Amino acid sequence: MNANLLKHRFYLTLFSMTLLVLQSSAEEWPFSLNCPKDVTVSCHDEIWNLSIYGNATITEGYKTYSAGTPVVKYFLNSCNSGYITRTWMVEDNMWRWHSCTQTIYVSPGSASGPYITWPQDIELTGCNPQTSPNQLPPGYNYPEWDNTGCGMYGKSYSDMLFTVNSQCKKIMRTWKVMDWCTTTSSYSNTFYKHVQFIYIVNNIPPVVNCPANITIESINCQNAYLTTNSLTLAPGTCGGEFEITNNSPYATSKGNNISGTYPIGTTKVSYSIRYGCGKTFYCNTNVTVLNGAKPVPYCLGEIVTALMGVDTDKDGKFDNGMVEIWAKDLNKGSHSKCGNHPLKFSFSKNVNETYRIFTCDHIGKNNVEIWVTDSEGAQTFCMTEINVQNNGANIPNCKPKTATPPPTPVAPIVTSRRLNGTVTTITDKPLEQVDVKLEYKDAIITYTSKFDTIETLLLDSFINASGYKLYRYTYGKKINEKRDTNTSFITRSVKTIVDGKFKFDTSALANKSAFVSATYSDSTHSHIDQKDVLLLQKFLAGEITFSSYQQYLASDIDENGRIDETDLQALTDLVEKRIAGLPGSFQWFLLDTKAAYPNPSDVLKGSLPLKISLDSITSTTPDVNFVAIKKGNISVDQGSIKEDLQTESRIQPVKDLIAVFNPNPYNDKVILSISHPQGGAGILSMLDMNGRELYKNTINIDLGSFESIIDLSELPSGMLFYKVVLRDQVASGKLIHLK
Repeated sequence: MNANLLKHRFYLTLFSMTLLVLQSSAEEWPFSLNCPKDVTVSCHDEIWNLSIYGNATITEGYKTYSAGTPVVKYFLNSCNSGYITRTWMVEDNMWRWHSCTQTIYVSPGSASGPYITWPQDIELTGCNPQTSPNQLPPGYNYPEWDNTGCGMYGKSYSDMLFTVNSQCKKIMRTWKVMDWCTTTSSYSNTFYKHVQFIYIVNNIPPVVNCPANITIESINCQNAYLTTNSLTLAPGTCGGEFEITNNSPYATSKGNNISGTYPIGTTKVSYSIRYGCGKTFYCNTNVTVLNGAKPVPYCLGEIVTALMGVDTDKDGKFDNGMVEIWAKDLNKGSHSKCGNHPLKFSFSKNVNETYRIFTCDHIGKNNVEIWVTDSEGAQTFCMTEINVQNNGANIPNCKPKTATPPPTPVAPIVTSRRLNGTVTTITDKPLEQVDVKLEYKDAIITYTSKFDTIETLLLDSFINASGYKLYRYTYGKKINEKRDTNTSFITRSVKTIVDGKFKFDTSALANKSAFVSATYSDSTHSHIDQKDVLLLQKFLAGEITFSSYQQYLASDIDENGRIDETDLQALTDLVEKRIAGLPGSFQWFLLDTKAAYPNPSDVLKGSLPLKISLDSITSTTPDVNFVAIKKGNISVDQGSIKEDLQTESRIQPVKDLIAVFNPNPYNDKVILSISHPQGGAGILSMLDMNGRELYKNTINIDLGSFESIIDLSELPSGMLFYKVVLRDQVASGKLIHLK
């Protein structure tokens, strides 16, 4: 063997022995792969940096070291819940593979849900501002929530618009946020809800020209009737009419017209114009009623007086005369029928001209006016005669003058006049037993005079030859006139006959202005039934419109100049006999048939033509006619309604149909109990206070009685009205929803 071969064998043997030694050592040292424990975490916890949940190690003998990087697999759904695996694989020194797996279980988020920041309430100005969420600023547009990766959230919203007027609206925006990952069969656990309020307000005040102060006169010592125009305004910048009311305690209505009967004195009246959302503009005026009832004058018909001689040139002879007369001395029982004392007497309107001096220039009969002024400043006068004589004074060239007799008061010419007319309903049906009244506007003043002739002892004076002034009494004739003034208001009253006609055939004053009015009343419930309630409900709901002013007037139950849910409530209560009569001053409106309203709703805005004014009554005066409108009788003229209401026109007042809700008030669900002798298919409707239909459903009603549980939780809270229609009969009532 050569040396190289021997050397090769030696090294081979040495290597084999080394391997045997190493194999023997490996069998003595244990080998293990150590996995971290399985854990359960929430999707809120860390699920990407998994080393925090431990790492696998290798133990070999007394040494431990890292098992390296595991293979990670995610088994998570779209909501980040499920499990994660971490698998380590290592090979020992004997070329054997070892593996272990850690499982990390990931649970959904907590049941409390996310923290949501909801949009805040916001007020927008203008007529039609942008209200879409993408047009609103941050914080007011969309809900926001914390994004923890544990849920899939979606949002939606729905709007309900509430209109107060054209300048004030409110949007109730209901937001809903749904978590896809926590959806269950329970509605409350599926959605998160929030209501955002968006206010649309136009605060631009109206342009108002306040009426000037008004002054009128009273002739009855107490009050006077004021007729004035209605306060009208241009529409607001957003369109629509302003709501105008007045606070006058004497106005016939509380709307935009202050006509009415006012007492003597000054009444401060304020118009209130509502605009925007609850803002009010005030406009003030004064109504002053002066006492126009003038005092009643009674004067002496005539007095005779003698001049006292006067020596103006100091020559010892009378060349003129003088006498002083006071106006109050000519009074003979003047008085104020209103008690406005004391009275002042003067020779003219000037209350300071209380006396006059008569001289030779006034010899003879002098017609003078004696003015009587009461404490309130009202004035009137009477005529009297002052007979100035030159008796004992014997003043030269002081001669009587021809006196002008006082004018004789002329009473109004009374001639026979006749006034005719008719009262009919809006369907031209004559109305019997209507009270018709004819009143003259101005007082009628008549005079009566009585003359008495008496002899009286008169005091006279003269200057004798020695220059002494001497006095003497002489007899003279004196004629006294007693003049009486009578003031009265003439009225006449008649009733219509079976054909609705009336006639004033008594003597009427010519050339005197007058006015005619009519009043009527009958049974409260006549002509009013469920048809009228249904029509008013449909009108308020916007389903129909009225084309005649009579229907607008009949619908304004409380006579406040507008038609609203208050009128509907009062009419419903009357039909269902919960009240004995309707509110307001009128049961029937009797208007001049010549009244015209191009826009039918204008009948609610001003004073009504309840009195027909006549300049005078002559033989050619045309007939005076009235149209009678029963308040609440809306269905009397169905031909003017812009909808086919044949079904409603056949509806009669409730007889056999009874419908009751329990409980009332309710929270979510109610039990509807119905009784009817026949049963059949009926219709249940729910309406709000404005008559808008909120709910409608068909119900099959069993013969005799019927009960059903109905979920009305989605209806708005507050006062609701229900209506059940079955076989041309209607049952209705009120239902209160509490939330």
